[in-house]
Amino acid sequence: MEKKPGLHKGLQKKFADYLHGKKSDGSSADKAGKDREITVANIEEHILQKRFMKASQDLIALEHKIFGKTDDDVLEEKKREIECLYERLGDEVFKVVKVSIVEDNACLLAEAVQAIVEQEAEDTAFSLEATTEQCNTVRPRKWKQKWLDCVEQSVREQIKYRTEIPSTDSSSLFSKNFVSLGKTLKTDLTHVVQHLKPLYPAELDVCNTYANYYHVHFKSYIEHITAKELNGKDIHFVLCWIHDIYPNSIMKDPALNGLIEATKLGSILPPDRMEELENKYIFHEVQSIKEWMDRSLQMEIQHWKDGMEPLQLGNYYHSELHIDIIQSYNGGIQRAGEIGPKMSQDMSPFLENELKDILMRYKILFEEYKEQNKDDTNFRSIIIANINCCWNFRDFIEHRDTLLQPTSKEAINGILTELQALGLDTLLQDLFIDLKVHFKMLTRESGLHSHQTMLEIIRIVEKHILSFRRLVPSCYTEVIDKLHLNLVKEYVTRLLKKKFSIKNPEMLKNLSNEIKSNADLIQDFFSLHESQAVWLHAMIPRLAEIIKLQDVGSIQIEVAALANNYPDIGKKHVKAILHIKGNLSRSDVKLVLGLIKSLERKDNSTPPFFSLITIPKWV
Repeated sequence: MEKKPGLHKGLQKKFADYLHGKKSDGSSADKAGKDREITVANIEEHILQKRFMKASQDLIALEHKIFGKTDDDVLEEKKREIECLYERLGDEVFKVVKVSIVEDNACLLAEAVQAIVEQEAEDTAFSLEATTEQCNTVRPRKWKQKWLDCVEQSVREQIKYRTEIPSTDSSSLFSKNFVSLGKTLKTDLTHVVQHLKPLYPAELDVCNTYANYYHVHFKSYIEHITAKELNGKDIHFVLCWIHDIYPNSIMKDPALNGLIEATKLGSILPPDRMEELENKYIFHEVQSIKEWMDRSLQMEIQHWKDGMEPLQLGNYYHSELHIDIIQSYNGGIQRAGEIGPKMSQDMSPFLENELKDILMRYKILFEEYKEQNKDDTNFRSIIIANINCCWNFRDFIEHRDTLLQPTSKEAINGILTELQALGLDTLLQDLFIDLKVHFKMLTRESGLHSHQTMLEIIRIVEKHILSFRRLVPSCYTEVIDKLHLNLVKEYVTRLLKKKFSIKNPEMLKNLSNEIKSNADLIQDFFSLHESQAVWLHAMIPRLAEIIKLQDVGSIQIEVAALANNYPDIGKKHVKAILHIKGNLSRSDVKLVLGLIKSLERKDNSTPPFFSLITIPKWV
């Protein structure tokens, strides 16, 4: 591999010595001047042939020779010639420096850098040795400062070329300018690290010098565009650049080998301007998401009004509402995350509030629909689609969103629970009314011995269950559990409300068997349909056992077990059950009721049951 030219080691050492205040034992220019005659023509030839280091050395030697003599007209002419040569040399040197950001001419740049180093070293030597008698008024020549100015100018032109500020609100042009700028920053800084750094002495810190000027002009560009009225999309783009793309993708690009001290570059915008810009972004984003959510809800309502059968996804009725709302919400969180984790955290509470608001409006409008459109052909199908939609919302809130605050999650789940309950109650309302009529038949003249009536009740429930198959599995299970609870509750209610009493033990046994037979019908049916309310299975059989038993002690044990399983049972509930047993004495009844009062109920997770049953006044 061909070795690229670098800075002359002697010049590196001398430049470093002068920078640290060490006196040189004589410049290379002085030595060159002693060995040969230096002429203006020779220097001009060096400049013409791009031998910048040689031209610089000879100019310094000639400068020492001329400026060290007494002034006269001839010397003044010589001085003017020297200054003209310096001007020509500087023009050529800094022209090379200027284009070096886009060109890879290592040999030429090495010559230019060595000339700059030579001149800066001469300035340092002059400042260390200067006396009042010296008549060299052109030193220091400050070529390092000229180099810095040249670097700044080349960077400014690079940025300006890539950042033509759009005069319209064209987001396309806006983003293209940023993309072009990003490529320029990354390409140029990589070029500096890979091609310019080997040609410069460490003291000039070429990598951070260029990086600092790019930072200054990038900062100026950002300040300029943020002073304009930007839309939400453009603000998002700018913030992504400030918080992520610029500091991470560009300044920490692996190609830069960690040579850019990005932490020393300073912030892009002052804290107050940054806060203002971030607040504007949050405002625009929240408003945009609110509009999208509102539009999605209005589209859903229009589907209800159209009265068409809902779409099916697999075997279940389907609504797109939860998808649209969740996408809007997630999109806002994700876009904020593209800016940075902090912006995502700042945005989250605002979007949580919008999510709560849209779900509350959804609940209100759904309630209005179910009250005003019960006669629509597809009313039940639309109700089912919305129940499924509600479940999908809950699944997202409970299992997929990790940013929601506990209080927001609780509030949203509360809204969704109420909304889902509205839908389920609407589906079951007519069925429960129908079943209540049939349950009343169980307690008519022939008592509770109507196995046929119980079969008819099961048949009615079976028929209705078919229409629930379009519910998603978890909602279908919830409906089955509600039906299970309703049948057991209605049966027990009719049992406790019938004012009859049987003294004959055999008749009590027959009644108990009849009740157990009906309990088996209910249990078998709901087991077949995979009811999760297994806690209800023991309810009716235990009541049947109490009715059958004749021994007071055994009755007490069974009542205690019933109270243990169903802690919300009260004294009046037990009294209503014992009323059926007409062969119990008052003292026996009092003994059993006393047990209820003395029992220490365990606190368990059993749902309420007896508290749902109203006891007749006669008990």
